[in-house]
Amino acid sequence: MDAAAETVDQPLTWRGSLFARLPGGRRSYWLVVAAAAALTGLVVAAIAGLAGGGPSLGELTPVVVATQAIKAGQPLNEGNTESRRYPALTLPPGAVAALAGDEVASAALHPGDVVTAARLGGLAVGDRTEVAIPAHTALPPLAPGDLVDVLVTLPFPDENGAQTQATLTVATAAVVTDKAEHAVTIAVTDEELLPVASAVIQGSVTLALVQPG
Repeated sequence: MDAAAETVDQPLTWRGSLFARLPGGRRSYWLVVAAAAALTGLVVAAIAGLAGGGPSLGELTPVVVATQAIKAGQPLNEGNTESRRYPALTLPPGAVAALAGDEVASAALHPGDVVTAARLGGLAVGDRTEVAIPAHTALPPLAPGDLVDVLVTLPFPDENGAQTQATLTVATAAVVTDKAEHAVTIAVTDEELLPVASAVIQGSVTLALVQPG
């Protein structure tokens, strides 16, 4: 058998086949391999940059994120939020970097939501007006978002002219919007504002919890 026949009968590997097809043979093959390796490196670097918050997405920035569902009026704390680091360009406007310790959600938050300034600052109470109730009055354990009835006890003369006391309800389902050391702030309707303010001045006010927030 001649040499030409032996050449034809030998099986070609994929590499040998590639040599046969590329201009320049083995030298061109290694140029292709080098180019493919460089391209792969660029793709891997790009993916790593995206995953790690590379320059294209900005620096990693600490933000506060909800770890569980938070209702409007509910305080934010370490139990329902945590600090995470996200690329700056992926963050919503007003993202909060840290909590001061007295923040209250003004809108519902879902697990994974980034806390923003627009979602803080107390309850959205609509047309209601906020009134401060002194903390020396009879108060149950309260938190922002709770609903309370406002009761006032006033001196009242009976039919014989003797002094007695009467307890009246001057507001119903008022919204607790803040609780401080010396006062609880509630939001009442326009019709309830004057009676509640008068009750605070003239009588003994009691807040009755009717629905926890």
